[in-house]
Amino acid sequence: MRLKTIALTTSLIAIAGAAWCRSARAEDAPGGLGEDKRPTAALAACASGDVQKGIAILGELYAETRNPAFVFNQARCYQKNNQLEQARASFSEYLRIGVNEPAEDLQRAQGYVKEIDDSLARQRAAAPAPTPIVVAPAGNDGERKHTLRVASIVLAGVGVAAIAAGAVMSLKVKGINDDINGQFAGQDYVTDVPALQQKVSDGERYETWQWVGYGIGIAAMAGAATTFILSTRGSTPEQPAVAITPVLAPGGMGGVVGLRF
Repeated sequence: MRLKTIALTTSLIAIAGAAWCRSARAEDAPGGLGEDKRPTAALAACASGDVQKGIAILGELYAETRNPAFVFNQARCYQKNNQLEQARASFSEYLRIGVNEPAEDLQRAQGYVKEIDDSLARQRAAAPAPTPIVVAPAGNDGERKHTLRVASIVLAGVGVAAIAAGAVMSLKVKGINDDINGQFAGQDYVTDVPALQQKVSDGERYETWQWVGYGIGIAAMAGAATTFILSTRGSTPEQPAVAITPVLAPGGMGGVVGLRF
């Protein structure tokens, strides 16, 4: 009987010791912090899709306890909400700091990392390839040539109108000169000085606008010629280009034509 009593006592002590060890391990686990409701709140937040709240709670718990299990749970929270890049980073951090974690937990984390890598690889393979942007060479661009031809026509029209306006101003200048000669040329003394001054002023103004019209006209015609040539031959440096520079002076007008080969 004494031997049986000793054996029974030894068995009770072993059972009590094992129960104490399990109790201590449970207190170290994320879900066993006594009355602290935060682990449950973090789980609920992650399950409902409120990732930011769940991650914040788990981060607060890790800062207080330095228990790597909370980093593991952060990674799972990200993973379950399909935020794979963040999940992988958290699992990597868990594997870095959790060197003393149970081997089965470390293996689970490594398995999750492999799952995430496979999922990311599939996503990259399924993503459509970027559409290349093709830029047509300038010399073969039909739309560009069409635009140059239209510009050539418009500039030619402006040039013709400006030269016509200059010609009208020239006629006005000639008419005023004829009026002055006819009205005041035979007089030894000018009796109507204000009238003469008015005609001279009008003549000078018409002459100014005459040269303005001719200048604009020549410049527009030069642009029309240049854009037309470019529209037919292209604009590469090896091809000839034309440059026409108007030259104006009170006594006449002209232009300088330059060719580049």
